[in-house]
Amino acid sequence: MDRTGRYIVLFIVLVLLQVLIFSNINYLGFVCPYIYILFILALPFGFNRYGSMGLAFLLGFIIDMFSNTPGVHIAATVAVAFVRDYWMDWILPHTDVERVEPSLKKLGISNYLRYAVGLVLIHHLILFFAEAWSFSDAWFTILKALVNTVITMLLIICYYLISKR
Repeated sequence: MDRTGRYIVLFIVLVLLQVLIFSNINYLGFVCPYIYILFILALPFGFNRYGSMGLAFLLGFIIDMFSNTPGVHIAATVAVAFVRDYWMDWILPHTDVERVEPSLKKLGISNYLRYAVGLVLIHHLILFFAEAWSFSDAWFTILKALVNTVITMLLIICYYLISKR
């Protein structure tokens, strides 16, 4: 399967997993992994920023539609797509990432974790603060974002270990 086909399949599979399984997990009213963010993380470095923001908008829109959260997931996914290249330039040496599809195997565990953890945390912070629509319980929202970042990252690492990409 060509690269475009792999991304289409990844998009569909992640949306289905999120909508059918992960969005229904609500452990203690606190834990809900958001695995769909992996799609934005997996886009190749150097991918057109406007294209990645458009795909992020579509991804967020579909998740919002099924989650009944108008605009919350769109805001988080588009923000991550926007800052992704800046984050990559800041976190990873430029020579390591030219035209690479970011993955655990290609970047190595250390570089991949530096790349992915920050973006997942940004996504979760925007998502949970937008859901709360308030800063009155900011510490709770930050804790929720941290816990869900760890769980989401564990699932992303499991994906790469299983898929052998």
